[in-house]
Amino acid sequence: MLTRQTTAIPSGLKHIVIVNDRAVPMGGASTVALRSAVALANAGLAVTVFAGGKAVWDALDAAGVRTILVETAEIGDESVRGKAALKALWNRDAARQLTALLKTLPPRGTVVHVHSWGKGLSPSVFAAARRGGMPLVATLHDYGFVCPNAGLHVFPTGRPCELRPMTLACLARDCDARSRLHKAWRVARQLSLEQMARAPHHVDRLIAVTTYAADIYRPLLPPDSALTVVPNPIDVTDAGPADPAARSNIVFIGRLSREKGAMLLAQAAADLGLAPVFVGEGELADAIRAHCPDATITGWLDRTDVTAHIRAARAVVLPATWRETQGMVVPEALANGVPVVVSSGTAPASAVRDGETGLVFDNGSADDLARTLSRLADDDLVRRMGATAYAEYWRAPNDMPRHLAGLIAIYTEVVGVETTGDLTG
Repeated sequence: MLTRQTTAIPSGLKHIVIVNDRAVPMGGASTVALRSAVALANAGLAVTVFAGGKAVWDALDAAGVRTILVETAEIGDESVRGKAALKALWNRDAARQLTALLKTLPPRGTVVHVHSWGKGLSPSVFAAARRGGMPLVATLHDYGFVCPNAGLHVFPTGRPCELRPMTLACLARDCDARSRLHKAWRVARQLSLEQMARAPHHVDRLIAVTTYAADIYRPLLPPDSALTVVPNPIDVTDAGPADPAARSNIVFIGRLSREKGAMLLAQAAADLGLAPVFVGEGELADAIRAHCPDATITGWLDRTDVTAHIRAARAVVLPATWRETQGMVVPEALANGVPVVVSSGTAPASAVRDGETGLVFDNGSADDLARTLSRLADDDLVRRMGATAYAEYWRAPNDMPRHLAGLIAIYTEVVGVETTGDLTG
């Protein structure tokens, strides 16, 4: 439930334009972008969502958020061919319509906040925003602001990439999840972002969603980049701590793909004779069933059912091999008092204290994951980790009021107006 916020808004802050590939909450970035748009409107700001596609989330209308849609043929992993692929390199329609919108808004007190652009809106929105003369803010939901494949990851090998993005060594590496052709298209899109839109040099404030991601980003950005950490809001209700020690389910939540580590869990669970629950879909579903016949694959579920699976779990396992920027399932599990098992060297691992709120295993090792899962047989350990996770999360929850306060503080600073009250909500 999205409730009305009470955050004080500086009088000089007039209008927020949220730019996002979608106007419906599909995926983590869009969910954060649109939930924050609703919260900003409920706090009393004028908000416009500028998005691709044809569908609009009904919560935007209910909150009085104006929505402007640009028709885009969304680019996904399935195709990089044809007019849609060219348009996603530089979408003139998106640039033209965003320029027209900004001309109608007050130049003083308006902020343009870009969340996602790579599926169809294209880097052209950065150029249009800059031409509008308003302060420009961008949230770094992935590593796509610097890396062509957006993951700083070598997908064919399942290992992190340590090369500096867009160097000759980077351009030569076969790192894309699909093909070298797809990599070439992604490089072209990155050149569009960096050389045509000049986005890294023109954004007034970049937002990292974790300190972990900020530390990775800083050496890859222009030296004068302003980067602030504002954690994503976690949509979770305090239902009291679950009782993980009384449960037996090991639960995976996410896409059933190599980089998410789904097969690592299937292999480790099969070795231990466990029957894990996989909440999600993906290309590895058949392989998981073949390797671990006792596994249950639920497909994608709504939030209520996902929460029910978390609260019925002994532990939530997130064995991703790629680094990610946050991993929002981790705080959801911790908020419910359920320990998590995560891969070393990842954003989820940075949110866990090994042996206290969860367990960390060697990234990419099914054997070490099996060893780590075997520790969950200790009821006292599971009970203690769950209780600590719950207490520590709710001591300083990453909720919408806290997120909203962070956004408004940034908007206020880039616009150059003074605050007029408490921003903590």
